Amino acid sequence: MSTSMDIVTYEIIRNSLFAIAREMKIAMMRTAGSPLMHASGDSSAAIFDADMQLVAQGNDIPTMLGSAVISTRASVEAIGRDRLRPGDVIVSNDAYVGGGNHQPDVQFTRPVFVDGDIVAFVMTRGHWTDIGGQSPGSYTVTTWDVFAEGIRIPPVLLYREDKVVRDVLEILTRNSRNAHELLLDIQAQYAGTYVGERRLLDLIAKYGVRDLAAAMRQSLDHSEKLIRAAIGRIPNGVYEAQEYLDPIEAPGWKQERPLLKVKITVDDDHMTFDYTGTGAQVRGGVNCPLSVTCNSTWFTVKAITDISIPINQGCYRPVTIIAPPGSVLNCQYPASVVSGNTETSPRVIDMLLKALAPAIPDRIVGQSNCASCAGIFSGRDTHAGRVAQTGQEFVTMHDVHAGGMGARPDKDGVSGIRVYVGNAGSQPVEMIERTSPLTVEAWSLVTDSGGAGRQRGGLTSRRVYRVEYDEATFTVSGERGRSAPEGYFGGMAGSPFTCMVHRADGTQAPIAAKGGQTVLQRGDRVVVSPAGSGGYGDPLERRREDVAADVADGYVSVHAARTLYGLDPHPAQAQADVAQPATAE
Repeated sequence: MSTSMDIVTYEIIRNSLFAIAREMKIAMMRTAGSPLMHASGDSSAAIFDADMQLVAQGNDIPTMLGSAVISTRASVEAIGRDRLRPGDVIVSNDAYVGGGNHQPDVQFTRPVFVDGDIVAFVMTRGHWTDIGGQSPGSYTVTTWDVFAEGIRIPPVLLYREDKVVRDVLEILTRNSRNAHELLLDIQAQYAGTYVGERRLLDLIAKYGVRDLAAAMRQSLDHSEKLIRAAIGRIPNGVYEAQEYLDPIEAPGWKQERPLLKVKITVDDDHMTFDYTGTGAQVRGGVNCPLSVTCNSTWFTVKAITDISIPINQGCYRPVTIIAPPGSVLNCQYPASVVSGNTETSPRVIDMLLKALAPAIPDRIVGQSNCASCAGIFSGRDTHAGRVAQTGQEFVTMHDVHAGGMGARPDKDGVSGIRVYVGNAGSQPVEMIERTSPLTVEAWSLVTDSGGAGRQRGGLTSRRVYRVEYDEATFTVSGERGRSAPEGYFGGMAGSPFTCMVHRADGTQAPIAAKGGQTVLQRGDRVVVSPAGSGGYGDPLERRREDVAADVADGYVSVHAARTLYGLDPHPAQAQADVAQPATAE
């Protein structure tokens, strides 16, 4: 910290950086074209110092932001720092060049100059609804390699001195089935970087370059100090766990369930995560680039320590990560990766929490739904008025589905939510029906989908779509269709993932969590429910008034109240049982 800057000035600058990151995200959402970005909020923003260290981020999508720790440096080094000029914006998405997470997430990186020198970088990242590839929506696990997952963009300049590079823009839009929306999303991400640069320059005009750099350094060191102290409160030891992913179950695929394995060593103020023993990378999009595994690990460390610690790259300094090359958690080119970022990644987090449960039971939650559960409908819209309004005849609707978050030591789990490294919301029903040929017939929580426990697991949701396309394709990428989310310390498992197609002719068929592409006709209905979540503690220790309230609210059935919680919730009995302690039968 410079000698002229007091602690108050430092806090003003540090908090201003986080406020700028939040404003960048708002600018993107207000100007984006796709509902996935402007309604679901599937985008992120962050600020990096002159040495490309993450110093501030919004409360956005953790999987985007953790990966950006690696991808920002790689993007700048690929172009060459000396080649950059004011107003330049680098675009990149390649999971193997620049530390990306998966190819639908596209990063924009802008240097911020003062008097000819780079003093910071700003970054925006957004999920593009379609970037080409094998399947509409660029999101299916039934891919042989990364080439089938859409256009790969190495770090290149998309804007040069604030003027768009037309050739690059043309390549990007011509590789998308949703070119009209994509153009607006590109402009929105550019606007986010522009806002970030303007606000940083305003901050520098007030406090100067030296104080900005000093505040950034101090913030990194401060977060590292706090994280080390929090790790020091975890008992030293070695903690291990393993999990099995859902396999790809599309026709013609034969795949064993990939193994995830970890050994965590806590040594005073340092943690080592060794993923040796994890299974080899597989055909299909469940593999993780190293950047995704790093992000899942860093996220877990932050979650189990202290959420009040400012998030920046200093938080990651006390962490060592070992992931064997060629494994599912450090896949090598050209393995496909699209679902590793959104399904495998949260399963890694559940595995880490499982390993650490004996050491820090007060910081653990029951296992969760662990999936974006991306459901993508795509086809031609024959409604002339809607086509005229949206400017798109070929429509891809990408929805993320809300499952259950596991029960906490002192609170129930959260119902109808996306967990861990995903922080995007389901699309509003009105938005879906206005912009695509779909009708959402139902959206509700699923009774008994949260695992029983002293604290009940969060419930999953259920969405029913009626198809108004003449013909459409549907893909879903879920997790926990084979293994329901576990509870802890006596808590019970939640419900698994389910998806069903009800045909207009009266027939029906299930779709596996990783089941490939399904062709639909007008009048078909698709029902999607992600996994629920696990409970925490013995169900017979749950307060009787809470069980009665759950039954009244439809969260728990009468049968489950009797058989799992030991309470007969008939109205007369429920009145007599209010405020009475639960007893085991």
